[in-house]
Amino acid sequence: MLQFIFVALISNYCFGEPYTLTEQSFDKEGDTGKWDIGSQSGGEVSISKEPSLNHEGSLGSLVARYPTPIGGSYAWAVYDLSELNSDRIYVEFWAKMPEVKHGLKFLKVFGRNAGSTGGDTNNYSNTTFGLNYNSSEPGGLSQVAFGDGSKIANDTQNVVNLDGAYKNWIGRSFGTATINTPQNASWDSNNWGTDWHHFRFYVKYNSGDSAENEVADGELYAEVDGKVYVQATNVFNRHFSNGPIDRIELFGWSQGGSSPFEIWIDNITVSTENPLLSNAPKPPSNVIIK
Repeated sequence: MLQFIFVALISNYCFGEPYTLTEQSFDKEGDTGKWDIGSQSGGEVSISKEPSLNHEGSLGSLVARYPTPIGGSYAWAVYDLSELNSDRIYVEFWAKMPEVKHGLKFLKVFGRNAGSTGGDTNNYSNTTFGLNYNSSEPGGLSQVAFGDGSKIANDTQNVVNLDGAYKNWIGRSFGTATINTPQNASWDSNNWGTDWHHFRFYVKYNSGDSAENEVADGELYAEVDGKVYVQATNVFNRHFSNGPIDRIELFGWSQGGSSPFEIWIDNITVSTENPLLSNAPKPPSNVIIK
């Protein structure tokens, strides 16, 4: 059985217990379920059928390949979450970058587009857990980027640095938000090696539908191989006019490189419940905070 699994649970935090929306495995040739998988500008995405290369010998893993020169290549695996009307999303998966290390968007969480207002465009709430492509550590994870909702064009103007530096870069919730970076270090590119690594991310948009009633109760979370790198609460991370979460995207754009590289992803879980909370299903036992 191909071990590339999608599980989405509608949280119904106002209406009762969560229930399973869908389970999607890519074990049938050509069957990608509701996933939109594609590429452009030289990028390529496919399903590996080589168990010796896949995670734990499974029958398939998703592979994105980026060519050289990398002048802006794009590969994607997108899941539409717009029907859920959810303000939160939890994403878990395994990934490896076995050869050349380079950056890409990796995981993006998009809010519903509120339309162009006053000259602002691309005004979705966009949270990015991106891998560096313009640094001395290409392929490393050093920031969680988001917008603090100061403007309708709520892209990635603000960041939480995994090394704990420049805490005021979180924008207008600085001084009221609780920002924990337990490792006080980036997850550097040399951590990749050739092995698979376990990633867990969580985003909750702050609440409110007007400037008068919006509340800084957004959350951001990043964990790699059982170690928590970012745990942020009481954050402004969306504009009040923006709707709920619209979709997630894996892989995404890469640019600025000179050598081809590839990245593999397997065993994905997506949920609108947060299993990191004690009252949620299947709380993890392997979280390490140092």
